[in-house]
Formats: sequence, C-alpha cells, structure tokens
Amino acid sequence: MLRLSWLISIGISLLGFLIVGNLFNAKDGDFGFIGIIFVIPFLLLSMFITFRYFYVLSNNATMLSNIIGLVAGVIIIGILSYYEIDFKNNVLNSNENNYSIYINFYTFALIHSISAVIGGVWGLFSNSKEKEHTT
Repeated sequence: MLRLSWLISIGISLLGFLIVGNLFNAKDGDFGFIGIIFVIPFLLLSMFITFRYFYVLSNNATMLSNIIGLVAGVIIIGILSYYEIDFKNNVLNSNENNYSIYINFYTFALIHSISAVIGGVWGLFSNSKEKEHTT
C-alpha cells in the first residue's frame, strides 16, 4: 500500500510541477506564482512519502542491498546535478528571463532523489525494524 501511495503522490506532484513550469514559460505573463500555491503542499507531501517509502524499504533490506541502493542514489544525484547545471547554463546563455531554471523536471527529480537517499540512510542506521510491507 505504501508503494501505491508513493507512486500516486509522485505522479500528482510531477504533473503539477510541470504545469507550473509551463505557466512560467507562458508569453502572456508569469502565471506560475499562482500555481506554486497549489503545488507546494503536494510537493512536500510527495517528498515526505518518498522519504518514508525508502526508509521502510531500507529497513527491510539486507546490508548489501542498502549499500548498492545508496551508491546508486548518490550516482543518480550526481547525474541529475550535472544535467540541472547544464540546463541552467543553457537558459542563462539564451537570455531568457523566467523561472524555468528552478521549476523543471531535473529539479523535481533531484529533490526526490535526495529525499530518497536521506530516507535510505535513515533506515539503514535506524535501530527499529518496521514490519510493514511495501508491496
């Protein structure tokens, strides 16, 4: 049940995040600020559910799986950071004045990857093992 709630929250917050990003790119004005008011609660909830999902997953996994998952998470964070910086440089070089530097897919994926790695580390060093199933 936790996995299903995680997937639903990721989908809803990603959809809202991308819509707000497109509102900032509109030629008629920056309507994205209105959308941010509605997206921030879903984004925060999605980050919390991501943290909790990977916390429970890490709690129920073996040590080898945890280490492989954390190394993969750090690699994903590095790759997403590279793409985010490249995207930022491309937007700044094209002299566009919008907030798509901050509100784009790379930022969304980066903050959720960081939340997942923190949840995994927290679950790795947690003393209590939860008996909740993630399927």
